[in-house]
Amino acid sequence: MRYKKLTLEQALDLEDSGQIEIYYPGGTQNKDYFHDRVDRWTENYQAKAYKYRRIPLGNLLDFLNINYIIDVLTNTDQETGKYTWTYLYAKEISELHRQEIKKGQYVYILTNKAYPGLCKIGKAVDPQSRVKIINGAGVLEEWDLRFIQPVVNDYRVEGYMHKIFSRFRKSSSKGASREFFEIDYQDAKAALLDLAVDFSDGEPTEFSLED
Repeated sequence: MRYKKLTLEQALDLEDSGQIEIYYPGGTQNKDYFHDRVDRWTENYQAKAYKYRRIPLGNLLDFLNINYIIDVLTNTDQETGKYTWTYLYAKEISELHRQEIKKGQYVYILTNKAYPGLCKIGKAVDPQSRVKIINGAGVLEEWDLRFIQPVVNDYRVEGYMHKIFSRFRKSSSKGASREFFEIDYQDAKAALLDLAVDFSDGEPTEFSLED
């Protein structure tokens, strides 16, 4: 299948406007944090792989009818002149599909007993399934779903949350940002509830920690 090419900047603009969903099939063991959304793109791909788990991974992109390929220059070896490219893929979200998923999308907060004082803030159509995927990637200690808020614009609300806590963002060993923040859970919840005044699409749900 021939894909249309996008630059990373073009892809980010289309993702921000809700026109495409981006996938990174590189795998959790080989992820290079070349962008602060790489976790989201990996989880998008894992969610599709889980949903269509009877489809061989080698055929999944064709099965999804991918529209775009995004090639990102992630490394340049000055001595040899060799370049390393990382490939992302994207699928258009039709207007009908956007209408179908507009209600029921959530921004969520996760915590982990192994990392006190750390919260993961993300978005998902089905937060419970997303947490299962995250925990299924071989984490040291499983993440707990603590709070979900249904919203009418999950991209914008997630983006606002990340901007609010940007100075508390936890970076990887390679210096790239991720969706983890060194903040108190109650502070994260309070910020999300404040945003819900303008973006709420229903009542929030808070989950208690299991003993």
